[in-house]
Amino acid sequence: MSLLGGALAALRGRQRDAPTEPAADDDRALVRAIIDGSQPAFAQLVQAHQRTCAHVIGRMVGDRDQVADLLQETFLAVFRQLHRFRFESSLRTWVSRVAYTTALQHLRRRRLEMQWMVAVEVPEEAGIGDEGPGPAELSEALQAGRQLGEALERLTPPQRLMVGLHYLEDFDLAEIEQVTGLARGTIKSHLYRARQILKQELTRRATAGELL
Repeated sequence: MSLLGGALAALRGRQRDAPTEPAADDDRALVRAIIDGSQPAFAQLVQAHQRTCAHVIGRMVGDRDQVADLLQETFLAVFRQLHRFRFESSLRTWVSRVAYTTALQHLRRRRLEMQWMVAVEVPEEAGIGDEGPGPAELSEALQAGRQLGEALERLTPPQRLMVGLHYLEDFDLAEIEQVTGLARGTIKSHLYRARQILKQELTRRATAGELL
């Protein structure tokens, strides 16, 4: 396995004990129960999706102290808007979109929305982002994902968000498109550039012996 491939596999592996995503039929029953006033059902929805929402919010606002408050805002909005959900996407995609919108509103209140929009709207580049992770096989030192967190800090906030959604949360490109409202080519560009940066950083660390 390549260095970057091993790191991303380790990143996915950290989530094995996370709550599994409910099946579509279970989601329908859950939504109906919440609309009918079931508090345990709403608690179940929060438990199933709060980690993903915290990831989205944290990557966007960059302030850990704000995440808990914005999570509360997110699930309050989910509760108020759930009767409008028509299952045109998965429930997790819709809830994640609410989290994305909540974080964007927070940035707007702090007059930081334009900074995010400039960072997220990279030029689309045809044909990139489809190939697998790429650096040469240098070592197996990333089997536990060591140093990956520091390498991720070299990415822009939008790149960290796309990498997290795609590799950590297993969102496909269509789901990321629904969550963020970004064009498919823009998402591919972020993922491609993020992989190149991670490849360079992890290769540098392996060469320097930092991963041993």
